[in-house]
Amino acid sequence: MKNLLLVDVTLIIGIIILVAAIAGAIILGIKLNKKVSNNSGKIDWEKFNGKGQLKKHSPVLWPKELEFYYMFRTILPKEFMIIPKLGIDEIVKPSGGKVLFNAVKDEHVDLCIVKVANMEPIAVLDTYYQGIGDSTMQELPTPVKKALESVEIPVIKYEILDVPYDKDAVLKKFLDAIDPVTLAQLKNKK
Repeated sequence: MKNLLLVDVTLIIGIIILVAAIAGAIILGIKLNKKVSNNSGKIDWEKFNGKGQLKKHSPVLWPKELEFYYMFRTILPKEFMIIPKLGIDEIVKPSGGKVLFNAVKDEHVDLCIVKVANMEPIAVLDTYYQGIGDSTMQELPTPVKKALESVEIPVIKYEILDVPYDKDAVLKKFLDAIDPVTLAQLKNKK
């Protein structure tokens, strides 16, 4: 009986030590998490020196992209504006679930066409150039295409060329892809 009582006391003490260790680990974890997550809130941004922590993303458009941008800008009807390197989070917003939005919010498009009157996105131009392996000239990721498709914004692929562009064909491709209502409104203004 004495041995049985000794085993029970030892077992109880072991359980108490185990529970105390688990509680201590949880408390320590909470304190460390608060310490790490609260650091950005304690930064005095007025005195903060960020020199050397960032660098300018230059160029925003590579020379061949810029050449295409200038050409497209000249053929684009005046009711539209072209915006380069626009973030997806400026084109779409979550409406309900955030799964798709979270997957694309940090992405950008090569060129976005918007109506001048209300800055509504009309189309996205996805440019590519066969002669360059630069990461900024990659095809849009599938989630981005799905996001734009879900809000009925067409993605129009254009190849960046080394030869002069057929401006009529480039404009036709754009006009054929945009919303028929927008196209009809454009024709009514002329």
